[in-house]
Amino acid sequence: MRSIHFLLAGSEGNDLHVAGLARLKADEAVVFSPGNERTADSVVRLLNEMGMPNRVVTVDADYLGIYRKASHEAAAAFTRAESVGINMSTGHGALRAAMEDSVRVQLYHFLHHTSEAEASAFKYFVETGAIPTVSAIPIWDFATYLHNDIFELLVTANEPVTVAQVRQSLVVTMGREAPNWEAFRKTFREFKRCFKGSPCFVEVVGKGPRYRIQL
Repeated sequence: MRSIHFLLAGSEGNDLHVAGLARLKADEAVVFSPGNERTADSVVRLLNEMGMPNRVVTVDADYLGIYRKASHEAAAAFTRAESVGINMSTGHGALRAAMEDSVRVQLYHFLHHTSEAEASAFKYFVETGAIPTVSAIPIWDFATYLHNDIFELLVTANEPVTVAQVRQSLVVTMGREAPNWEAFRKTFREFKRCFKGSPCFVEVVGKGPRYRIQL
């Protein structure tokens, strides 16, 4: 699955803009440029030097302006079954929030209007240093029954676990309210749909697949 990253051009250094692209294996960068295209000039020059395909999207420097443009870009990306990463370390805080909100809403609508198609989204943070560090956090369908519980189980697992182990953990905490095996398997398949391509989702294939979410 291809990964497309949304970057908000800001006054921060180049490391904060581009460090996540290589670490998280981006295939393309969409640079949102508040005000005018020249805001993104230095970022685009660096992307070109890296050989990273990129596009500049000029946006109004307010929440609604970037929300609308990012919504359009996210909807198009999910239609192509791509994973969308959001750089949360550059630009004005309200504009970063608009990018995240638009991607979360579009992912939710995509997953709820398709039955089998897979798509994922995640946000990441870059911290500068001698070697910049990148931390990624998944965005998932938190509005669906049991998905939050499954997410917490996979995040706290010390090592990848099987589907049966996940359900057993739910039985321990939920008792009679835990779904039966077939219902749970269906729920878990739906859960997996919004993680395909995410760098946070670990799937170990063997005699039986095992899963973990790594932050």
